[in-house]
Amino acid sequence: MVVGGDAVLRGDYLAELRAAGIEADEHEVAPPVEDEEDGGVVVVASGGSTRRDGAGALLDAISAARRDRGEALLLACLPREDGDALPAAFASGADDVLFTPPTAGELVSRVRAAQAHASIRATAAQSGRYGTTLLAAGALIRDGSDLEETLSDWLQRVCDAVAMQRAVLLLCTDDDDGALLVGASDDAGLNRLPIDLDRYPEVKACLETRVEIVIEDARSSELLGAWAELAADHGGEAIVAVPIIDGGRAVGALLLRSSRPRPRLQAHALEFLRSAASLLSLLLRASGALSSVREQTRRTSLARQESERKSRALDRYRDFLDSSSECMVIADPDGTALYLNRAAEQLTGFRRDGLEGRSIATLVDPAQREDLEARMRLSAAGESAHDWFDLTLQTTSGERLIVSASTSSALAEVGAAIVSFHDVTVPRRLEAELQKSNEFLARLIDSIVDGIVASDLRGRVILFNKGAARLTGWTAEEVIRKVPVWRLYPRGQAQAIMDALRSDSSGQRGRLEPSRMEIVSRDGTRIPVSLSASLVYEGDREVAIVGVVSDLREQLRIEDSLAEAHEKLILSEREAAIAELAGTAAHELNQPLTSVMGYSELLRRRMEPSDPHFRAVDTILREAERMAEIVRKIGRITKYETKTYVGSTQIIDLEKSTHDG
Repeated sequence: MVVGGDAVLRGDYLAELRAAGIEADEHEVAPPVEDEEDGGVVVVASGGSTRRDGAGALLDAISAARRDRGEALLLACLPREDGDALPAAFASGADDVLFTPPTAGELVSRVRAAQAHASIRATAAQSGRYGTTLLAAGALIRDGSDLEETLSDWLQRVCDAVAMQRAVLLLCTDDDDGALLVGASDDAGLNRLPIDLDRYPEVKACLETRVEIVIEDARSSELLGAWAELAADHGGEAIVAVPIIDGGRAVGALLLRSSRPRPRLQAHALEFLRSAASLLSLLLRASGALSSVREQTRRTSLARQESERKSRALDRYRDFLDSSSECMVIADPDGTALYLNRAAEQLTGFRRDGLEGRSIATLVDPAQREDLEARMRLSAAGESAHDWFDLTLQTTSGERLIVSASTSSALAEVGAAIVSFHDVTVPRRLEAELQKSNEFLARLIDSIVDGIVASDLRGRVILFNKGAARLTGWTAEEVIRKVPVWRLYPRGQAQAIMDALRSDSSGQRGRLEPSRMEIVSRDGTRIPVSLSASLVYEGDREVAIVGVVSDLREQLRIEDSLAEAHEKLILSEREAAIAELAGTAAHELNQPLTSVMGYSELLRRRMEPSDPHFRAVDTILREAERMAEIVRKIGRITKYETKTYVGSTQIIDLEKSTHDG
């Protein structure tokens, strides 16, 4: 790999290396290494300097390549004029330095030498990791550590050492086509799981030949045959099986898988796996695991004989069970499997002889086992419950399925229970997602301040949010499917709403725009509201009515307060206008009245009482004084008070409107 420098320089180096038959590519910056076994050789080309020391860009590129390429050998191309930077180049991570421009053939020869050095160094580093891993197994044997607690961790170390993703330990049983999974790198609790070797051709071949089997690409493997796609999808793209030998015979296999195709393992890696398998053999013998498996196999054989005895009694049902698309398992009262039909085999991945003699309760979630065992005991005793219940089932591939199951007492005559089940994983996941959506929608509806009420066409309330509960005083539990929707409205209003929804007069059939109405609270109080409603359809069929009500009490209270304030403002303005008019009238009338009164008084004094005009002048004077008194009252008007004059005519009441009134 050629990195750093400019594109032209990298291209020249790349062309020279390829012309010499060296596989190479070029990058501006070295990508991180994916496989620690071989970091390869990285040629760090010279580039333009960005620092005052004249070699800064090159030193930065060396440091970046060392950081990202791990075990790679770095060959730095240092310009001859920057020879003083040689110590800095090595300090930055370079393994070798080539002064540029190189002489003819110098670049190729130095790269070939670097390749040899890199291969030796990578092999040595990997061997060190292999040795550390093997020593860890040796410590387990010496310490006598509990196998189940430590095996999973050590299998993971083996995986890491050869860059695989998963490792399992399989031990042979007395059945030539069977094995037990006794340890897994990714699951410390996975133990004593029966395996059908017909589904693992690579393991079967490894045990028969006692030679490791390496499959670089599972999908194209002839050995895997019909199992190739399934192995690639659920097991791994690359597979390695290494036999475990004890006393000259294969007693098991170390099975490793990688999630992506990978090149064939190098010789020292295969030698490491053989050593790991040998140590596993010692570890299994020291822990008594081999004897335990043999004893378990013996017990399984005895149980199988008993199962076969019962199985013969069930032969007349086999054709019927195998023809059913429903998965079925026949079990003893204690849950020991006696038979499973083809549908159950296909779903679980177990062969009949791989599951027979084993409790089917161990295939389900631990929290569900006790209930399943109790149901099977009842069914075997003839007291079957026909209700369906969900179980979480683990298949041989490690996949966890949700199945809907039921038990039957149809075979209670032979002391057996039938467990029927079918896969409902997808529906249950959809139900869970739907439940989440419904819960979110319910929270959303309850968070709305306005009341929302929905009912079916029979008037049964099916939705009553918290806004409606706050408004009416009813709780949702008290109303839903218990109180008819028309109880929430004054008599006849519910029918009027329905008539309006079905009317074409508004031009929007099925919708009612916000309208002023009333609803009735729990204590009978009528509450003014703004109501909008709509019909809910399925296709063209009406199925429900939804109404949204907004409380208008506060709004009406504000409107009443505003109206009262408006009336007071009008009255205040009217009183101010009258007071101003009264003051103006009093001012304007006082002057002529004063003149009239003065001249009338003067005339009366000059006339004798016997004068025929004395009486008229005296009357004018009295009436003018009366008018003056009225004008004084008008000048004292401060408020607006009226009285009836003629008919319904209203005039100002001077007595009540003045200060004195």
